[in-house]
Amino acid sequence: MSRFFSDQRLDELAREFDERGFLKVEDALSGEQVARFNAAVDRHRSAFPDHWIELSDSFCEGTNVLPDTGDFDEMIENPKVLDILRRIVGEEITFEEFAIMLREPTGNLDEIKGWHRDIIREYDRRMEIDAVSVMVYLSDVTEQDHCFSIVPETHNRLIDINPRDVSPGAGIDVLGPAGTAVIFHARAVHAGRLKSGSGQRRTLQAYFSRWRDQRTAEWSDIPARLHEKTDPALPPRFYAKWNVTNILDGVGKRPADLSSDLTISEVIQEVQRRGREKM
Repeated sequence: MSRFFSDQRLDELAREFDERGFLKVEDALSGEQVARFNAAVDRHRSAFPDHWIELSDSFCEGTNVLPDTGDFDEMIENPKVLDILRRIVGEEITFEEFAIMLREPTGNLDEIKGWHRDIIREYDRRMEIDAVSVMVYLSDVTEQDHCFSIVPETHNRLIDINPRDVSPGAGIDVLGPAGTAVIFHARAVHAGRLKSGSGQRRTLQAYFSRWRDQRTAEWSDIPARLHEKTDPALPPRFYAKWNVTNILDGVGKRPADLSSDLTISEVIQEVQRRGREKM
């Protein structure tokens, strides 16, 4: 029984997600939680600078954060969002990966990824994408700020749309105050829309999928404090992928031809570059 939604409301949200490919959840975090998470981001960036990747002059990402700190576990297990995810995905839901994303002020409005689908960039493999992402805003996102933009229904009814054919001004900008969560299908076409007058935008992002012996990324470790946890409030296999080594062939997998001398940051940058070429 959900503490936040009636069964009827959960069914409505699941139907909306199935139709549109995304949901906006208001007040997923309290003001106190937003402040705590922002402080945790600052601490991690200061303590573990090598775990942050500069993908462009305005896009910085903290990867493999969970082994360093438990400060973000609460976001992954957010009960309000998890109630919706369980209705969408089912009780076989499993956690996949987590990252912190920062978008800095910039005059260069060419988004590095452009319109894309997550996990697998190749258009002909789009049906292999079967994961759900949760993005939580740690800063206000107004019409003047960098924002997440999505093309509705491109996960299902409009699945044959190629991201390369989507015009720059298309899509819906998902705005909201700090504490808002966006749940979206990783197969839906989306992008970061950059704005010239934006301040820094901060988000936490996690991915979830149904249980199977395969993970979406190999650089988001699940530490023992999570996979050894016994919590009846969580789905039974929530952290069951902690030791799965079969990685889906996509932007979460290290190419076999890369030098072992490369850092994780360098590997991810190269994987993203190759992913853009495959679109």
